[in-house]
Amino acid sequence: MNDVKQYLPTDKCDYDSIDRLKSLKPEELQRIIPELLEWTQDINWPVAPKIIEILIPLDKLLLPQLRVILRCNEYDWIENCLWYLVRRLNSDTLLELRNELVMLSKSTNPNFIEYEIPQICKEIMSTHSME
Repeated sequence: MNDVKQYLPTDKCDYDSIDRLKSLKPEELQRIIPELLEWTQDINWPVAPKIIEILIPLDKLLLPQLRVILRCNEYDWIENCLWYLVRRLNSDTLLELRNELVMLSKSTNPNFIEYEIPQICKEIMSTHSME
């Protein structure tokens, strides 16, 4: 298998990389999930929404790295992941993130509250009957 890292964007406007990424199989994409998720830190980057569309079908393969993100203190990245990615995962997959969602839903961190992270988590859990 070739080095799939060559498929990663080189900058926030690297649309050619999106077509290259779409040509990869899930098991190839799995090898670069952490790097792909880094491109979702700022949803205003032109490649971010397109990368999210590539990531959504990976579903359960995203769990290890999503756990890392949901447990970090980068509230803007957590918000983006929750809003644009996590809430679109299959219900079975979301159940596996229940601990992280409950933890965030009860957060008193002022930055998390400002970014409405507890509320977003509550909505996700409610929508997927996880409460």
